[in-house]
Amino acid sequence: MATPKNWILLRGLARGVGHWGSFVTTLKSRFPNDNFELIDIPGNGLRCHEKSPTSIPEYVKDMRERSEFVRNRKNFHLFAVSLGGMITVEWMRQFPHEVEKAFVVCTSSASTSSFHERLLADNYGKVLRMVTSKRDDAEWERTILNMIVNDHERRSAEMAQMIQFSKDHPVKLANVARQLLAASRYRFPEQAPGNIKVIGSYGDRLVSPTCSLKIAERWGTTAVMHSWAGHDVPLDDPQWLIEQLL
Repeated sequence: MATPKNWILLRGLARGVGHWGSFVTTLKSRFPNDNFELIDIPGNGLRCHEKSPTSIPEYVKDMRERSEFVRNRKNFHLFAVSLGGMITVEWMRQFPHEVEKAFVVCTSSASTSSFHERLLADNYGKVLRMVTSKRDDAEWERTILNMIVNDHERRSAEMAQMIQFSKDHPVKLANVARQLLAASRYRFPEQAPGNIKVIGSYGDRLVSPTCSLKIAERWGTTAVMHSWAGHDVPLDDPQWLIEQLL
């Protein structure tokens, strides 16, 4: 029997632990003997009333303070999406001895990609309407899911749960802005700070697929690319993604 692994899961911009949807259940059923920590970054999900930091190292400090694995000096794997991927890279840069392996999904870096690649132009109008219109939590969540999930059936299956979680834990626009500022300023190191698997998708309509490809190229590795999934690969094709973690 394989030795049980420890996993920390980190979500991205304006997303909380409830936005993993059914992915976590599928993941745990695939790795029934492993241990999992789902940690919200400040300002998101269960921590929506907290103030988001404006630098990636501040998020790392916060995450480490909340991790039971860190407190108990247990090594772990990091699995992260988007902004969570940036936190993961910085975590490994500062504390390489803690992380056995990391999987970063649809993330980006200011050192390899331009602003218009890190947020595709087709989304500018949608984002502007979201931040300037009167807040409707249901419409907010529907707009986000339409931008990040490509499979209509998967989107519909997850929609009700996502809307409820966003209603119960609404992210503040000020925190979204602070997270965006932190992401926009973060630059990946010239070399991978450890064992990192870069995962992207050619169907990503929020962030250009070239972001993952450029990170992998800089680090002298090959990005694993999904053929059609959106930015939220865990929701679009959980089974495929979990196979990449083996």
